[in-house]
Amino acid sequence: MLSGTRYEFTKANVDAAPESHGVYQLEDGSTIIYVGRAAGNGVTIRSRLQSHQSGNEGSCTKGASHFRREVTESPISREKELLEEYKKAHGKYPRCNEQAP
Repeated sequence: MLSGTRYEFTKANVDAAPESHGVYQLEDGSTIIYVGRAAGNGVTIRSRLQSHQSGNEGSCTKGASHFRREVTESPISREKELLEEYKKAHGKYPRCNEQAP
């Protein structure tokens, strides 16, 4: 899964996230609960995290405690890679990725 800095899922940290395309994972304690991507016109890691934090993506991800993120020019394929890696390790997708590919 994503390595690198683990941030608390606070407004200040989310508002400081990059305005770039990429992927991110949301965590509840030490458990990964969601893997997502930011790909498209005006859609950034920051805007996606803000949407989760405000509850616009549902209650499952709103309660995350931490997140990690990675800037990439190929977020769609990277997201798929991360989801498959998680499924291989755990036999299922993260609990908030109910309709993963």
